[in-house]
Amino acid sequence: MKKTFLALLMTSLFAVQANAIVEAKLTYTALASNPDFSPLYTGSNSLPTVAPNIGLGADLVVFIPATSWGFGLRYEDLKFSVTSGSLQYKSQATRTGLLVAYRFIDTVFHLGLIGTYGLSHTNSMQVTDSSAGGLSYNWQPDTSTSYSIGLETSLSLATFLLGGEVGYMNMKWNKMRDKTGSSAATPDTDMSGTYAKLFVGFSL
Repeated sequence: MKKTFLALLMTSLFAVQANAIVEAKLTYTALASNPDFSPLYTGSNSLPTVAPNIGLGADLVVFIPATSWGFGLRYEDLKFSVTSGSLQYKSQATRTGLLVAYRFIDTVFHLGLIGTYGLSHTNSMQVTDSSAGGLSYNWQPDTSTSYSIGLETSLSLATFLLGGEVGYMNMKWNKMRDKTGSSAATPDTDMSGTYAKLFVGFSL
């Protein structure tokens, strides 16, 4: 009896087609980027250890009926703040991107690939050295590019969604300029890295 019940449960998870057409998710992301801090600071203090970018975001995805394809938008607001003695680096990366999803399994349990391409970016890196008379830099890129590819899994409980995503994000900040005028350099900064994402949401 118990084996029959388990067999029926597994069959329902992998054979029943999902009915959701629209999904909305609140996300929490950690991006393990490893930027080179040295071009953004010309002082003598030791550079801090890089910390993950973390922050909240949202996804809105519309699935084409009777297919495994979904299209939508992703918004992310990622930050980190690290210090070494009197030296502080604070980063903010805000990104809106086009989202494409494909699900290999689309039942009560979901498993598939998800990719994004950045359409709009607002990025900055603030560097402050309080031991050097309050020396500060406010770096902002002329242009930014980004894309990501990941593996997504989730579970539907009625209209409630719970899941996660892991993958790689390529994010480049090109020709950084110091808006304070303390430096005339124009370095590039690579904020790429692996990421992990948790989300809750609902489906209709």
